[in-house]
Amino acid sequence: METDADYIKKLVKERLYAMPPDVSFSVGNFGDYTRNQLIEEVDKGTEVGKAAIEMQLIFIRKMPKLINPR
Repeated sequence: METDADYIKKLVKERLYAMPPDVSFSVGNFGDYTRNQLIEEVDKGTEVGKAAIEMQLIFIRKMPKLINPR
């Protein structure tokens, strides 16, 4: 059975895979990472991976307001 944490990790990885491989992300004080490097960090459960998950969750939560800013 899949836990919520596993589902969220899978969701974030799929969102990252949907982006071009040459995209670069700046992750706080951790530096810049490619899409594939971020996916590896998410898989490993590192602090960078956790930050990437949190960034994606924040964006997902704000998405309805971005689409319909009433």
